[in-house]
Amino acid sequence: MSILLLVIIYIVFISLGLPDSLIGSSWPSISNTLEISASLQGVVTFIISIMTIISSFATNFLIRKLKEKGVVALSILLTVLGLVGFSLSNNFYLFCFSAVPLGLGAGAIDTTLNNYVAIRYKAIHLNWLHAFWGVGATISPLISGGFIASSSDGYKIAALILALIQGTILLIVLLSFPIWNKVNFNLDSKESNSEIKEIRLNLIKTFKIRGVLVAAIGFFAYIAVEQTCGLWFSSMITYGFNMDEEIGTHWTTLFYLGMMIGRFISGVISLKIKDKNMIRIGEGLIFIGIILMTFKFNVYIMPVSLVLIGLGCAPVYPGIIHATPNRFSKELSASVMSVQVGCAYIANITAAPLFGIIGNNLSFLLLPYYVLVFFIVLTICNEVVLKLTKDKSKLLSRLKVN
Repeated sequence: MSILLLVIIYIVFISLGLPDSLIGSSWPSISNTLEISASLQGVVTFIISIMTIISSFATNFLIRKLKEKGVVALSILLTVLGLVGFSLSNNFYLFCFSAVPLGLGAGAIDTTLNNYVAIRYKAIHLNWLHAFWGVGATISPLISGGFIASSSDGYKIAALILALIQGTILLIVLLSFPIWNKVNFNLDSKESNSEIKEIRLNLIKTFKIRGVLVAAIGFFAYIAVEQTCGLWFSSMITYGFNMDEEIGTHWTTLFYLGMMIGRFISGVISLKIKDKNMIRIGEGLIFIGIILMTFKFNVYIMPVSLVLIGLGCAPVYPGIIHATPNRFSKELSASVMSVQVGCAYIANITAAPLFGIIGNNLSFLLLPYYVLVFFIVLTICNEVVLKLTKDKSKLLSRLKVN
């Protein structure tokens, strides 16, 4: 039963990635079809992220009411509704309205599954599961790119096909409910879930845990790097280098392909290398990719740099997630994870949209320099968190919690 549940969770992670790359890779086509400014992608991202933040912070409440399996099923259903809405939207306002359920579906499932897997599985599984997120994120631009090539509004058909795929995954989850009920132990330590006495704290108290604020800032910076590259690289190629929209869409696929392949590789390497060192390796690759992206003399260097950034992002996110129970203890993990994931997506309503305004008014060619700033913040925060959480006895020193 435990192996079958693992297979199902892998499938669910594909569903997490499917909607994430659709808007960024298809935005030039979407903006032209709806006859709106390219910078309005930031508005859609803002709506999705606000909804994601709300559902992330509400995860503890939702799990108490629906359990993990219920939260997963509800979240996938919401993404189906959002994708169908995209396919039917003939104006920008309906498109924005459809972004609401898409965002609500993304936050709770992300927080729920990340914490569920981080506590119960080894790092190899978390890396590979996020590689399967990359499978979904890679499939999406390929589907949309193919339909955009044959029709200016081909993204609508692509969104509908993605909704059908999501619906199939939802059916699998619903049929698997009995399995979730039977599998109730830690797969690595064989430790009963009931023996993990979770300390559930509200938002304000969670931020008082030693190191949480710095960890949240680091997550913010990581998402800023990943989302800005994923959302705006296609626009940089299209508007900055005057390349065809289709080329920008397909090159964006390389970013998610790099993350997908990188996470499969990282999973194997993680058996021998600790989370903190996996994160450092990823940061090194991201840095090289960003530097190469500043070389504007040849546009064909751009996809190479994007692949390197994707490979670098591969171990960073799952590495931080998997390290959370070790850094902050299993008892505090659920509360910390909710805050980390929620705050991470605040980057989607600030950092990523802000670059849309910068690119539209100045130049989309500023992308690598913009991303470099957040990369530096990410690197510093990851090192500081290690020092602040080294002594576990001090984690709750600012709270009256035993």
